[in-house]
Amino acid sequence: MSVQPSTTGNVKVILACSGLFLGIALAGGCDSTPEPKLRAREAPTVVRDTPTVFRQTLGSQATIRGTEQILVSGFGLVVGLNGTGGGPLPVQIQSTMERELARGGVGKGGPMESGPLAGKTPRQVLADPSVAVVVVEGVISPGSPLGSSFDVRVRTLPGSSVTSLEGGQLWTTEMRLGNATPFGAMRAHKIGEARGAVFINPFAESAGGKRIEDDGITRTVGRVIGGGRVTDPLAMEVVLDNPSHARASSLVAAINTRFPAGPNDDGQCARGRNDQSIVIRVPREFRDRSADFVRLLNFVPIESAFANEYAKRYVEELRATPAMAEDLSWALVAVGKPAIPFVQGLYDSAELLPRMAALRAGAMLGDMRAVPALKAVAAGQDVGTDAQAFRSEAIVLLGRIGFNPTIDTALRELVSNTNLETRIAAYEALSERNDPAIRRLNIDNRFSIDNVPFGDELIYITQQGSPRIVIFGKDVKLRTPSIVSAWDERFMLVSEGAPKSTDANQASANAGIVPTKFDPSRPVRLYFRSERQGSVTRAEVSDRVIELVRYLATKPSADGYEMGLGLTYSQIVGVLYQMQKQNAVTAAFTTEENRLLAALASAENEISLTERPESESKRDMTKSKVIVLRPGAKTTTESGGDQGPLVVPIERAPVEGEKKDAPAKP
Repeated sequence: MSVQPSTTGNVKVILACSGLFLGIALAGGCDSTPEPKLRAREAPTVVRDTPTVFRQTLGSQATIRGTEQILVSGFGLVVGLNGTGGGPLPVQIQSTMERELARGGVGKGGPMESGPLAGKTPRQVLADPSVAVVVVEGVISPGSPLGSSFDVRVRTLPGSSVTSLEGGQLWTTEMRLGNATPFGAMRAHKIGEARGAVFINPFAESAGGKRIEDDGITRTVGRVIGGGRVTDPLAMEVVLDNPSHARASSLVAAINTRFPAGPNDDGQCARGRNDQSIVIRVPREFRDRSADFVRLLNFVPIESAFANEYAKRYVEELRATPAMAEDLSWALVAVGKPAIPFVQGLYDSAELLPRMAALRAGAMLGDMRAVPALKAVAAGQDVGTDAQAFRSEAIVLLGRIGFNPTIDTALRELVSNTNLETRIAAYEALSERNDPAIRRLNIDNRFSIDNVPFGDELIYITQQGSPRIVIFGKDVKLRTPSIVSAWDERFMLVSEGAPKSTDANQASANAGIVPTKFDPSRPVRLYFRSERQGSVTRAEVSDRVIELVRYLATKPSADGYEMGLGLTYSQIVGVLYQMQKQNAVTAAFTTEENRLLAALASAENEISLTERPESESKRDMTKSKVIVLRPGAKTTTESGGDQGPLVVPIERAPVEGEKKDAPAKP
């Protein structure tokens, strides 16, 4: 029988009487005591302590999960060592590696059908002095998509007898969540893989007068620059504080409006799962800047239709409360293009913090009107006591703005600046813009040589992301005369400065010295004895540093067309350092600061760790400098103290006739 709305009251009476009669029948009597009413328990409403100006943003009503740096690690195998590996292993590690090698086909005609390890059993491979078992560790940025790369740290096992990882190659290693665990323990989820040439810091002897122990630099710790690859990315999720289908739908619409799918994206940025959960995919635009995306996501306005009102409110707050400039600038960027007209009025503000916040927002939103003011800050005009931090940030922002010839011209001028950090920041910005003034030579997809033909001579070495040797100056050459010796005289360069006569050329040929195809105007004699193969190479090479580096890197071809030594990136950096240290070049020398150790220490603090014995190597990680990833930010080390520069200059050897207390350049 259907019940019409008008009979609702009668139905309630009938149901109540039915219940009463049923109760009497079951109980056999009547009880006048009323039954307590049962009420559904309501979940308490979550209220955040958020500044009023940010009350209607995503971060005020939801939590973004999956934003932590992800520590991944595994046990790996480094091969190709010069007799510095081998030795006994802990029982569990031995069993783990034997099992992994057997699974990979070692001992069954698998990956080692030729070479020095061919035909050996897994146990024999592990005992070979050209092999070392290592711990491989890396940090994956939140939201990193499939195929994205990351740097990995490689270190020998605690108590290992391995003395050096120099010249080694890391075999493909599974990278799993958390710390590496041996066979038999619970295995975490596999996130990625790592492989590639091991880079050993070549400054282990001395750097700026410090001993090896002062910086924790050893030849048993290295890294594979960009050697990690994400194979199974973790999802990012927005979780509402208070479940609501309507609010979840509004957030999905707001996120997708602010971050619309691009031509290379795999679908929308946000996808609702239920009344409390929203799945997030990092847009391809932010593939290498996922931290920026997470920060913007927190400030996305819930009601995107009122973008102008949000922008107006943020700019008013920026004028009234400069101390909130950092967050307000990101909130303005989260509003999107509608915020541009509002921030333009602050580009010439007398107060530095609001001005930089507005310029940051304008630059990230692609506003060309921000360019003149950013160029002024980058040049050091009216930026106060914290000049370098603001200058570096302005240079980075200029590098991210779209095509503009005046930006390229300004950055080229800054590359010639006398300040080291300014020069490096300007080079990185030009590199990101693919400026044609930078001449790039790719070496077998192993690393690149960049020539920046501006300013004083300088050699700059990168240590993360992508391996690069950067040579500043139009034509950096070896000094004449000069002698360079490295690796216990297994490598030598002799620059005498005078072109050889025909008789001298014939004598060199008789002595086995092979001229290269570079046709040097002032030939340099080179001697190299391979420790692994025992072969000796004698050659005449160019006195131009860029051509010399190319010769050192080029692998000789069987037909003799390509001639070179085929040295690794690490070995070549070591040669360049010895050239500078032994006063064979006039160029200054500097390296990119190591950020990987700081990232590892931070990631370990953010997750629950499995137990393992403490080692000196692990304790050293917590003492590492925390490097500023966004210029201008302030941070400290574990033990206190401000962060250091992004580049580390190496002391220059004194030039003949120069006073010993003269400052090194730059």
